[in-house]
Amino acid sequence: MWERLEVEEQPPTEDSVLLVSLSTMAPQYAPLYSHARELARFLLRNLEFKRFATLYSSSLPAAVVIEDGVARLQSNQFYLGGGRRRTIMLAGDGSPFEHQEEYADTVLSFARGLGAKSVVSVGARWSESPTPPGGEMRPVGFASDEAGVRELEALGVTVTKGEPGPFFANLIVGMSPDYGMRGYKIGVDHGEPLPHPRSLIQILRVLTEMLGFEVDTRSLIVRAKELDKESQGGGIPEVQRERGGIYG
Repeated sequence: MWERLEVEEQPPTEDSVLLVSLSTMAPQYAPLYSHARELARFLLRNLEFKRFATLYSSSLPAAVVIEDGVARLQSNQFYLGGGRRRTIMLAGDGSPFEHQEEYADTVLSFARGLGAKSVVSVGARWSESPTPPGGEMRPVGFASDEAGVRELEALGVTVTKGEPGPFFANLIVGMSPDYGMRGYKIGVDHGEPLPHPRSLIQILRVLTEMLGFEVDTRSLIVRAKELDKESQGGGIPEVQRERGGIYG
């Protein structure tokens, strides 16, 4: 496994929260499981986050991104910003395909060294019955210990029980206690197509309380209404899905 972590500067990151906002990089899952990527884009557009480090890794797919004829390696970036609580956000091209434990170790070790006290991972929950167009969205999630579960319940999050949680967005929550951090997973049931505006509103409702974000969601409300009109009679996109768990 090959990795390169480039730290551009060392901002004040003590007593912070690590927000992991990475979605799957599998194109067949993008229509229904890109909530974390869309959330990161929304936060970067609407709040003051500054990039301070970039992580390259062979855990990401063996491909380059070509923009205007120029190739770049795929990567994820660490940003500092947020609301009342100092927030380190990990966002970028997407979650790792391979060596996911090793990638999580790199991320968590770096975050611990920066002074992060907890980890909040965002992603959609896979379920047998996707939320239909116009259906009610609600925040769902789990935590790495019972105290964290109680916190989520107090925030109106429906705690998921008795199901597997595969892949990076969930793995990093389970690994966080080994690095001295409490982990939380926050998402919604899948079903709403890109760009998931109604889903993001529900996730942001929880993050606003947890992290003290103050962000205007009116653009998401407008986009949600547009999608409702577009989806009348259309249903959700057909994608091939593996069964049995929660996706990022």
